[in-house]
Amino acid sequence: MKSSFSSTIIGSSILAAILFLPSASYAFLNLPFINQANPALANYAAAQEDALLKIHLDIGQVDVAKSGSSGRGGGGGGGVVMTGNRLGIDGLLLELHGNQIANYIHPKMPGADGPNPQLSTGAKALNILKPGKYVDLTGSKSISLEHGVWEMIWRRNANAGALICGFDVPTEVTRNNGASIPKGRMYVTFPVWTEETLQDLRQRKIKAEEIAVECMERLKEETRKMEETNNPLMKAMHFRNACKAHEEIDYSGYRSYNAMPLERDMITLKNGLHLCSLGTVWTKKDGFFGGDHVLLGTASAMAGVREELNEKKAVTERELKAVAFDGLRPFE
Repeated sequence: MKSSFSSTIIGSSILAAILFLPSASYAFLNLPFINQANPALANYAAAQEDALLKIHLDIGQVDVAKSGSSGRGGGGGGGVVMTGNRLGIDGLLLELHGNQIANYIHPKMPGADGPNPQLSTGAKALNILKPGKYVDLTGSKSISLEHGVWEMIWRRNANAGALICGFDVPTEVTRNNGASIPKGRMYVTFPVWTEETLQDLRQRKIKAEEIAVECMERLKEETRKMEETNNPLMKAMHFRNACKAHEEIDYSGYRSYNAMPLERDMITLKNGLHLCSLGTVWTKKDGFFGGDHVLLGTASAMAGVREELNEKKAVTERELKAVAFDGLRPFE
């Protein structure tokens, strides 16, 4: 009896310890309901030691109604449409350090300081070699960014990860037309793939598009027949067939694949990684329950040696498909 009672007490103590451990501490348990990181994540980050990224920021009003996006930094569906006044910042040059932990004051990162820190490399050191410039009516001005850090997020078995740079913006950056970067935290996010997962996704996207095209034609045909017939039974049958075609479009994964920027220009990073050249710029407003993510605009990236990057200029776009992470939503 005493032994049984002791076992119960010990078991309860272990359970309580597990329940009250922070998420980063119990990742080692490898339980099926706990997200695990890509086993190669640390190596992917370490390989980017001294890697250079030149980034152009295109800040402006984001029409969420047109885009159908949730307004978050890395998710949502449809296109992110840039409208109205815009603020272009050129020449932001960053040096990544994959082997150096950011042991200085820096903004909280969505992965390392978020609900699933085990999916992140942790905040890594970053040098701002050139701050980036913009032009207003008074001439050329430099943007002030402080405490730069970066991290990579990648879930086990996920086809895509994310490279995220974070900065503190000490003062609001604005120009005469009203477009601005608010004071506070600013993040720049780019999706990243391996060569194998990128090719696999492209093939799956092609197959999904083939299925979707056939289903769309069937949906159109069944809808036409439903509208033309006066027979209630035939109308019901064609309506059912149209619904089935619509359902098959959803199950094909076409909409998800279509939101992935798989056909855009890719930047080849070290260790066989591919970074999408087009990403998102966003901030997070502080709030009692964690605050809201606010999309500020888009970012265009280039990689290479410093001499080459000094000559390169970014090509910007007014529309950007929302980034999809194949099930990985690190900001929620």
